[in-house]
Amino acid sequence: MKVWDISVLIVEDEKILRTIYHKLLKDSVKKLEFAENGLEGYDLFQQLKPDLVITDIKMPLMNGLDMVRKIKRLDSEARIVIMSAYGESHYFLRAIENGVNNFLLKPVDNNKLLRVVNDQAQEILLRKNMLEEERKRKQAEQALLRNEAILQAVSDAAEVLLNEGYNDFSVQKVLEKLGRATQVSRVYIFENVEKNMTLYTHQKFEWVDNKTTPQMNNDKLQEVDTTSDEFRRWAETLSKRKLLYGLIDDFPIEEQEVLKPQQIISVMAVPIFVKEQWFGFIGFDDCENPRNWSVVESNSLIAAANILGAAIYRSKIELELLQLNVQLEMRVMDRTRDLESEIAERKYAEELLRESEEKYRLIFENANDAIFLTANGRIQFINPKAYELTGYFPKHVIGKIFTDFIHPDYREKVMENHFKRLRGEEIPESYDIQIIDIKGNYKWVELKSNLINWDDSPAVLTFMTDIHTRKLFESELKQLNQNLEVRVKEELKKREKQQELILQKSRLESLGELSAGIAHEINQPLGGISLSLDNLLYEKINNSLSDDYLQQKIELMFQDIERIRKIIDHVRAFSRDKPTIFEKVSINQVINNTLSFVNRLYIDHGIDLQLAINTKHNHIWGDALQLEQVLLNLLSNAKYAVDKKAEKQKDNYQKMIAVRSYIQDKHITIEVSDNGIGIPKANLMNIFNPFFSTKKADEGTGLGLSISYGIIREMKGEILAESIENEHTKIIILLPEHLN
Repeated sequence: MKVWDISVLIVEDEKILRTIYHKLLKDSVKKLEFAENGLEGYDLFQQLKPDLVITDIKMPLMNGLDMVRKIKRLDSEARIVIMSAYGESHYFLRAIENGVNNFLLKPVDNNKLLRVVNDQAQEILLRKNMLEEERKRKQAEQALLRNEAILQAVSDAAEVLLNEGYNDFSVQKVLEKLGRATQVSRVYIFENVEKNMTLYTHQKFEWVDNKTTPQMNNDKLQEVDTTSDEFRRWAETLSKRKLLYGLIDDFPIEEQEVLKPQQIISVMAVPIFVKEQWFGFIGFDDCENPRNWSVVESNSLIAAANILGAAIYRSKIELELLQLNVQLEMRVMDRTRDLESEIAERKYAEELLRESEEKYRLIFENANDAIFLTANGRIQFINPKAYELTGYFPKHVIGKIFTDFIHPDYREKVMENHFKRLRGEEIPESYDIQIIDIKGNYKWVELKSNLINWDDSPAVLTFMTDIHTRKLFESELKQLNQNLEVRVKEELKKREKQQELILQKSRLESLGELSAGIAHEINQPLGGISLSLDNLLYEKINNSLSDDYLQQKIELMFQDIERIRKIIDHVRAFSRDKPTIFEKVSINQVINNTLSFVNRLYIDHGIDLQLAINTKHNHIWGDALQLEQVLLNLLSNAKYAVDKKAEKQKDNYQKMIAVRSYIQDKHITIEVSDNGIGIPKANLMNIFNPFFSTKKADEGTGLGLSISYGIIREMKGEILAESIENEHTKIIILLPEHLN
């Protein structure tokens, strides 16, 4: 059984009939679809656009005639067959009015249904073939018209280039004619240029229609490397006189990345050759439709490219001829002027020579430098300035050896440079020496010498500039600089000593403030010793003192004594004026040592001391005692801040000072924060400046934070401050972690 290449939509509300129709027609048509009612049938028609619709009349939601009416409004050429169990004439009349193609009465005979489908299929396919033949005929006519237009455009291009030559205006006309004839979106010419042994190509001309974006300002097209991935295939193809064309979707990915942003759908590139040399190419872009180029079109565009190549060659030849003509005319004019000028020059050459000699004589006699002309090492003449500088008249020096007037310490240097100059070796342009004047005094001069030709013999023209006064000033300045360096060093030593005194004073002030805490730390082990002695005395009186008990109490007393010794040693070390020693320092040990000084003081003042320290990363490279001094300064300032706030805010205020440490970005961070009076925003930038303080004169000097800043910077760290007035203050210390 023949299978018809059509699609059929059957609209039937009875399921059993849909099953029968499916078995009957599934092997007769290529595509078969079903709908249960008129509304579903109309929706499927819109989606599938079937070639044939077979529909019942009586159906729920939308009857068959209403569906037919809506389909015909949508597509007046739609082919429809009506099926109905009702033979009333008004149904068929309404169907005819709506343009149905056939009628079937239910129950439908299977053979009759097959005949109707076969008849409709033949008519559908016949109509499709007729439409296809019509489309091909129109396409062929359009192609013929386009080919004729292209040939005419090529002919017009040849005429334009022949009459106007190859220039910006003529090429723009040619591109427009070719673009309109080929009905493309864009036409352009790329020209090759060689740089540093590499061939590049760039867009030189372009024409676009009014719907296409120009690409003349596209930077990616201004210098394209012909060996790059996106252009290598183009260069290899075009340089072999072959065309490159096709749909962009079929091109390599790296080429699509360049072409698709230009909205190109299809392209043709035709190579341009000038005298067997690849000059570039002319391109045709279609940015609206996919396009297949015919052989006739391709040959016509090859002819256009050849005409362009010939025009370019002709333009180059004309330009070369024009340049040659201009050069020839210029040479003739130059030679004529030379002949005319030679006659005139001979007349006044002697006059110029006389004037020149007079000018040189005036320059020589009025120069600001002393001038000596020497030949064979002897002075031939001098200018008046030489007399002013040396006191010698010409009769005293002419004929004498030049070096006789040079200080003995510099004669060897002058002679060495003289012989180097004669050998053509490189020597300093000028150098300083001393000469001897007529009174036997030594004078500093700057010496400059040049080789000249004098009476057809080599000679030396020497210029002497008086720099004696400058040399004296330089000597005095050098002495002043040496004295200044000594004074600066002495002043720096004084400043270092003052800094040491300030550091020592700060330590002692800290110890004075913390004396109560230190006393408490010492009283604890003293109390233990006293209690142990009372116990021993009691046991002795009662005759119950055993050796083991005595040994135990003595060991406890020695432990308390050792604790007192460590406290005193630590206080002594902290207060002693000693040089800075950088070593591996435990941050936790420094924090604990510092807190041992202030713990009792904080308890007495009702301060809640919070501590959170990192136990894994806690080593830096620095001075432990100086870091303790920094922490003591910060803790002292924090205590001052919370005490002041307590004076202002009597009730419901708990003094709090927190110390925490942690590791962040290979830096150990120590934070000292309090909930005290804070720092005004205007003062926050100045707190690390020396002598800056908001305290009264008897409460502080303003040096604590300045000293702390200097200590932390010396340890390659940073110290920062954050504060909100009447809320809190946080001082942050960042120190590089010491890993080994």
